[in-house]
Amino acid sequence: MTDAPPLLARVQMPEKGVFAVRCPNSGFAKGRAVVVNLGYGPDLGMVLGLENYDPTVHGPSVPGYQLVRAKTDDDAAAEEANARRCETWKEEFLVLAREKADDIRILHMRLSLGRQRLFVWYATSVKRCDLTALARDFGQRRNVQVFVRQLGPRDEVCLVGGLGPCGRPCCCATWQTRYPTGLTPDRIKDCASAQVNGICGRYKCCLAFEG
Repeated sequence: MTDAPPLLARVQMPEKGVFAVRCPNSGFAKGRAVVVNLGYGPDLGMVLGLENYDPTVHGPSVPGYQLVRAKTDDDAAAEEANARRCETWKEEFLVLAREKADDIRILHMRLSLGRQRLFVWYATSVKRCDLTALARDFGQRRNVQVFVRQLGPRDEVCLVGGLGPCGRPCCCATWQTRYPTGLTPDRIKDCASAQVNGICGRYKCCLAFEG
């Protein structure tokens, strides 16, 4: 008799990454807030579903990341404390970052549950505004690993949201999980819409469904 394949949970992280992690039992329904270990320490995520390990889908090795437990009241309190700390750090980080770009905007800053990692997503009109050295120095003074990522106009709208030219919430910020491909000037000419650019300045995502 062969052993049953390990149970895995697909977990959505706040930075929109989805990970397959080992799950101790089947008692974690979709939408359950949980604590996971992704290698840098404990952090919070949300269960998207459960599935059995399949090497053709998940790779030849069982994922090493683990679902630790359901989110508790203590975890919620720690999350709130981390958010307050980030509000203070955000102002300090902005002062330093604006030496690189005057119009820099911090769109997302989050401290992991165990306070080992700080995520900073930013936007600016300066292309390839590298804040790696700044992040390293900032993290060393606070004993935290800082991950920085510059977002483009489309990613910024996806993260913060907004209303499109049609008057409805932007597709990328509500339901669309990936950007359309194959939008060329010739393809746009065949579309019925006279307004081809969204509020990000790029071609509207919905044009992929026209024509």
